[in-house]
Parts: sequence; C-alpha cells; structure tokens
Amino acid sequence: MAQKTKRHTSILLLAFMLLMTACGNASESPSGSEDTTSKDGNAAKKDRVVTVYEDAKRAESEEIKKKNADFTAETGIKIEMNVVPGDGIEVYKKIDVDMISGEKTDVIRLSNPILIDKYGSNGWLYPLDEFMTKESYDAAKVYGDYLPKFVDGKTYVFPDQAGKWAVYYNKKIFDEAGVPYPSGDWTWDEYIETAKKLTNPEKGIYGSYMLDYDNYMYMLARQYNVSGYKEDGTSNYDDPAFKNALQFFGDLGTVHKIQPSWLEFKSKKLSWDGFMSGDYGMHFIGTWYTNQFKDKTTYPRDWEVGITQIPVPADGNGSNNFGIVAGYGINKNAEHPEEAYTYVKWMAENSYKYNGNLPARSDLSDDDIKQLFQKTSDDLNGEITVEELDKALVSNNLGFVDEKITGPGSTEYSNIILQEAELYLVGQKSLEDTVKSIKTRADQAIKDAGGE
Repeated sequence: MAQKTKRHTSILLLAFMLLMTACGNASESPSGSEDTTSKDGNAAKKDRVVTVYEDAKRAESEEIKKKNADFTAETGIKIEMNVVPGDGIEVYKKIDVDMISGEKTDVIRLSNPILIDKYGSNGWLYPLDEFMTKESYDAAKVYGDYLPKFVDGKTYVFPDQAGKWAVYYNKKIFDEAGVPYPSGDWTWDEYIETAKKLTNPEKGIYGSYMLDYDNYMYMLARQYNVSGYKEDGTSNYDDPAFKNALQFFGDLGTVHKIQPSWLEFKSKKLSWDGFMSGDYGMHFIGTWYTNQFKDKTTYPRDWEVGITQIPVPADGNGSNNFGIVAGYGINKNAEHPEEAYTYVKWMAENSYKYNGNLPARSDLSDDDIKQLFQKTSDDLNGEITVEELDKALVSNNLGFVDEKITGPGSTEYSNIILQEAELYLVGQKSLEDTVKSIKTRADQAIKDAGGE
C-alpha cells in the first residue's frame, strides 16, 4: 500500500513539473506573440499593426496604396484603414465623434492648420516627445518652421506637406478654344478674361473651377496678408479686404459666370475632384492636387494638364501666394502607439515622394526639390516640365502667407465664415450684413475660446 501511494505521488509530482514547465515557456514568449506553435515548433509572433483613418476616395487612390505598401515593406508593420465615408473636411465630423467616444484608431491625418490646432489643443493627440527622446530624433532640425507648435511646448504632429497654390489647366480645352496657355505673371482680371474665352455653355464647359473651402471666401484678403484678428485679439472681418474678397469670389459664378455658382455647386453636389471630369478649363487649388493627374486608374483622361502661378490683384500690392501645412498625429487613445509613431514619422519624411506636393522639410537641398520636380514631370510623362513647376511654385516674385485664418477659436471662425457666406452667395443676405454677422459671431467664438 505504501509503495502504491509512493508511485502515485511520483506521478503527480511529474505531472506538476510538466505543467509548471509549460507555463514557464508560455510566460517567456515575446510580448505580443500568440500562444500558438508553428509546424517547426517555433512560437508564431503576432503581426505588428497600425490603424489609420482615411476617407473613402483617398483610400482607393493609387498614391495611398503605393505609400502603404512601401511602408509595410520597409517596416514590417501592416496597415489597417478605418475608412470614413465622404471626402474633404466632412470626414472629420465622424472623427470628432470618435475622439469624444474613445475610439482607438491609431493615426489621424490632419489636412490643414485649423485641424492641427483643433486636435492638438483639444487634447485629442498623443505627444510624440517620448518617442523622439528614445531615438534622439530632432524634429526641429528635420521640419524647421513647418513643425506645428502648441502652447504646452509638446509635439503632437509631424508635417508631411507644405503646399502652395497654383492654377492647373486643361490643355485640350485651351486648344479647342484657340486660347494661349497662361504662363508667368498675371492678374485676376486676366484670369477672368481667359476663363470667359474658355467657357462654352453649349458643351457644358466652364473656364474656371473652385471649391467650397472657407479660404476661397477670403483668398484675396490673404494675398494682401490681412490678418483675421485685430491687435486686441478680436475679429478683423470688418476690414474692407474681407468684404471685397467675398464679393470677388461670388461674382466669379454669378456675374462673370466663368464657374459654377455656389448654388449650382451645392445643388449638384459637385466634388472636390470635379476638375478631373474634363469639363473645366482651369482649376485654382493647392499643389496637393498634383497627384490626381498622376492617377490615371482612378482618373482616366484624354487631355493633358498644365500649371502656372497664382494670379494676383491688379494693383500689385497683394502679390502673395498662400498655402498650408498638413500632417499626421496619433490618437491619444491609440491601441498601437509605437507602431503609430513609426507610421507618422515615415509619412512625414516620405509623402512628398508620392503625391507631388512640396515637402514640409527644411533639411532638403535645392537639388532635392529639383529631383522631386523631375519625378513629378516623369510621372506625368512630361505633360508638365521641371521648369514649369519651378516657375509656378518657386522661382517667381511672389511672397508666401498662410492660406487659413488661424488663432483662438479658429475652427468655429471657419465654420461661421462658411455659414454666413453661403447666405450671401445664394442671395439670402446682403454683403454688408454678411460681413457684419461674421464679425459679431467670430468675436463671440474668440471670446468663448479664451482669446480675448
């Protein structure tokens, strides 16, 4: 009996030792690995993943597909896109709600300075400083003045583009109308006259195309570098430059009839990429748009594109181009913050190689920029030359200012401009009452934001 009990005890002790050994092996698996074993007996590691917000149209673009494939090939990190229906600024309505509800999608692309300021100031972004410290990454050296700054001194966004504006034109429409291609210095009066020559209602052709972004409402004021804020911090929208700018934009569609009016644009739900339809002679837009011309899978076309510099006011005093800095940030609730950091840094350093936009990097040389222009020209099969890109964007007599009104309450300021300007553009409100309402409402928004 004693011998049988001793044998049972030995068996139980052996089983216990085997169990402990198995547990020890499981606990020694690398962090993030699955508790599975491959056929050769080795532990199978779990894939590294980063999740990224993307709007539906961009998600299908060749640019995004190529960038994502190259990022994964270089880093080994797989990308899962959280595709948001819609395009442009509309997608951020959904992302705003997600930020409040605690959604864990890792990366957010912020397409303009207002969004960068909003998401950073609202505490919705993960600070990048701890990651930069670990690898001794000097973001200030790489991005210089393009690096977005926040009041708490932390870094929340790496910029991936510093776009300027230009006029893209459809060479086929110019050729059929017998109009010379625009080149070099020109004024808005000359732009309008050129667009009139191209406009052909019988063929459904407009000479010009512009979008429903807020800065179209005040683009002439920005060319004169008129601030959206007074020295005391209140709204400066009662400056005559803003009134003149809004009237100018509205007249393009309703008086000169060279482009869809605001009412037509909205009622027909015309798109941000409408120029690619081939029904418009010229498109005034930021250089981020260059990639649409490269993507002939999404946008097959039987016409060639050209580029020239931004028109200026006839008095010669508002001779400024304008543009934006866009970039990537990490959701403060990110599920994969380390992978997200690798992603935003890679995109900030490399996006310009894919989309034809100007990089937000101060560490690049003139030769780097020329190589970028050469690549863009090659990607377009020579439709636009290196010299034309340089002349339109760099080697001209134009200054440069921010295209947006940024400062306290800038998100609401932007919304107010769009809301009130629409009432004027559809004929429901006078020009005087419109700018007065914008001034009054913007003052309150600035005050609510603590700007006064």
